[in-house]
Amino acid sequence: MTTWSRDLLFQLLRHYDVPYLFGNPGTSELPFIDGVPKHEGFEYITALHEANAVGMAMGYARQSGKPAVVILHVAPGLANGMGNIYNAYRAGIPLIVIAGQHHTRLLLDEPILAGDHVGQVKSMTKWAHEVRHAEEWPQALVRAFKVAMTPPHGPVFLSVPYDISMAEAAVETLPKPLHVASRFAADPEALRAIADRLLTAERPLIVAGDGVGDAHANEALQRLSELTGIAVLSEGMPTRQSFDNRHPHYLGTLPMNGPAIRRTYSGYDTIFFVGVSVQAPLALYDGGGSLVGPDTTVLYLHDDPWEIGKNHVEGIGAWGDIRVSLEALAAEIAGGLKGQDADSTSRSGAALAKRSAAVQAQAQARREQLAAVRESDRSKGVLTPALIAEALGRALPDDGSFVIVNEAVSNALPFTDHITMWEPNHYTAGKGGGLGHGTSQAVGAALAEPDRSVVSIVGDGTFLYYPQILYSAVVTKARVLFLVVNNRAYHVLKTGLKAMGSPLGGAHLPSLDLDGPADLVQMSQSFGVPAERVSSLDALDAAIRRGMDAQGPYLLDVHVTN
Repeated sequence: MTTWSRDLLFQLLRHYDVPYLFGNPGTSELPFIDGVPKHEGFEYITALHEANAVGMAMGYARQSGKPAVVILHVAPGLANGMGNIYNAYRAGIPLIVIAGQHHTRLLLDEPILAGDHVGQVKSMTKWAHEVRHAEEWPQALVRAFKVAMTPPHGPVFLSVPYDISMAEAAVETLPKPLHVASRFAADPEALRAIADRLLTAERPLIVAGDGVGDAHANEALQRLSELTGIAVLSEGMPTRQSFDNRHPHYLGTLPMNGPAIRRTYSGYDTIFFVGVSVQAPLALYDGGGSLVGPDTTVLYLHDDPWEIGKNHVEGIGAWGDIRVSLEALAAEIAGGLKGQDADSTSRSGAALAKRSAAVQAQAQARREQLAAVRESDRSKGVLTPALIAEALGRALPDDGSFVIVNEAVSNALPFTDHITMWEPNHYTAGKGGGLGHGTSQAVGAALAEPDRSVVSIVGDGTFLYYPQILYSAVVTKARVLFLVVNNRAYHVLKTGLKAMGSPLGGAHLPSLDLDGPADLVQMSQSFGVPAERVSSLDALDAAIRRGMDAQGPYLLDVHVTN
């Protein structure tokens, strides 16, 4: 039996125990699709749009910790998927994106659909390459998996001409991919310097980035926080639950605009960025200068040296595996405190306990403020994002077997503020700011973790980007509750318009309103997904329970008051 080049891909998928390929069928990638039924144990997941194919791959890779493969069509199909390739790149999600290219002997004629694939995606992938002959395909394929799975993780891209994918394979069996061992602790001197600064600072803050959750270093960071009495904020636009949000040192999520970030940071003399990949979570320029003041000491720990000192060039940087390095840092601090003598200039245990008490009081005040928001909303008798989040929290499994996939955009924060989450796989979202990933990520997450309850929280504007995902949800029998927070507008743009100030901000722009012909319930039902509209607070709990109990996809169109 002949081994074709395309067959080698399935060898690698079996090595990584990945049973799925995601894609939207097109001519040039038919060899790979045709290969699925010829290799036992694999399934091709059909998307009706390339963005949904990439999004499902993102959700699968993020929740499984394995590389996901998405097969796209030539230039226009690749272009359709690029928004979510960008999101995957910014979030550090390991994808192998393969685009079928025209037959090599046709390319010079510039046929329809042809394009420079590598040029299209080079800026948003770790590595991009077009295979030029069958002999290099095995090496390129193994390299792609190796690069995607070596920290910092991220998508890679291969363009494969039709004739090469169907050429007789240069080898019958691929070598096992090289695993790059990277669980190394950061330089001990750098960790000692960071430990000293954390202990001697008057007003320190830890900013927990997605890298903490991706490394499953959340418990190590919690121990560090407890040892030092330091408060923790999640980075802006988080895509992981990197810290237990019930913890008495947790202060929530960093704001998403320049003035608010500067106000937050101004209260601290030392900021420790741990696994933070978006140091400037901003969409608008305000002319206010650096987000961190000149008198603030900045500390870094990351497994990607590019992120260390990227925006703030002074301070102390430590490069290493985040979990291993945090454990070493905590051990350094614990050992120093244990051996401390009475004349030590470092902070004593009593001083750190006092610092912890002040942080706990601040965290408690925040929790009381959040409760007051809910009570205020409840007294008005209207549906608000905070009350939806509270009701959803009541319905989630007590054992923690759930995933929240958040793309509510203008209403994203209430679902991190008002739902209890304590481990990394409880939460995922989008990093790059490109819209249209959340619903498809949820389907991919359900495939990766079928025993968890998956909830896709999405705004009406973002849902309408790619509602075709409902087709894939039905075909895969994905147990996903699609909870649409429907404010009937591009509300985030209305808020941004006001923030931009004069000469903008005064006029009403009808193009930002979505209170028009789209009936989300009818749309959902047309795909075979049960759906209902929720317009009152009294109906909310029962509707969420019906959605959570469904054995397949279910949609709630919840009309909110912002």
